[in-house]
Amino acid sequence: EAPLSGDDYMSESIVIRVADLVGGPRAVDAADGEKVFEKVLPVIQGGRKVQLSFDGITMVITAFLNTAIGKLYGVLPEQQVDEMLEVRDLLPPFLPSLGKSIEWSKAYYRDPKRLRKAIMEEMGDEE
Repeated sequence: EAPLSGDDYMSESIVIRVADLVGGPRAVDAADGEKVFEKVLPVIQGGRKVQLSFDGITMVITAFLNTAIGKLYGVLPEQQVDEMLEVRDLLPPFLPSLGKSIEWSKAYYRDPKRLRKAIMEEMGDEE
């Protein structure tokens, strides 16, 4: 088999396993989310796709997803994240959390002030 040329190499996607980074089956800590974020970001910035595998993860919370994935929308153009990041092997019960996290993150980074105000209003806080 011929060695990969530069272009083929660039189009190869990299698999990043969440379980390896968090050291177990639970993705429940924002600090662990930060580890994932720091691993994923440079790969996408380097022009390569990331397959983020949740294989072996049995518990995921939104705080983790907001940091691991949501933060990418604060650094990179939305379209780039959508095209370059593929989440796989996430257990079906957590898919709604992922969808919500991405939706909120996009909205937040588009307009942080307005969203903060909406959250305050939703929580009934009088500022």
